[in-house]
Amino acid sequence: MEGSSDAEFLAAIEAATYPGDMFGHQAHLRMGWVCLRAHGFEAGLERIRTLVRHYATALGAAGKFHETMTRAWAERLQVALDETPAPAAFEAFLEAHPELLDSKLLARHYRKETLDSPRAKAGWVPPDLEPWPARKQTKP
Repeated sequence: MEGSSDAEFLAAIEAATYPGDMFGHQAHLRMGWVCLRAHGFEAGLERIRTLVRHYATALGAAGKFHETMTRAWAERLQVALDETPAPAAFEAFLEAHPELLDSKLLARHYRKETLDSPRAKAGWVPPDLEPWPARKQTKP
């Protein structure tokens, strides 16, 4: 799927034809980036949740969805989008924010016990070590 447009990439995830072994950290970031750019934070986060749940279910891994991890990454992506709204290409966005490529970034903000808890998996738990940088608040 390398070289695919953002629309093709999302369509493949939605149809669960995107190869599961290729849906690693960077693919998750790309999906979040596309959704947040297209829909804003709240609607984009809901789109991310829907896509991840559907994709995981289609691949036989319905129990893998983790609400806190999903929202925490969306929060961090939104902060980066607020700082760098112009890049039209995902690769340029990552060049501007290489810290996002660190799949262990959440460990700076959450204790392992917190992220491993059933509570964090089922619902949003705010960071318990270091807060996320604040994202711009949108007006209703």
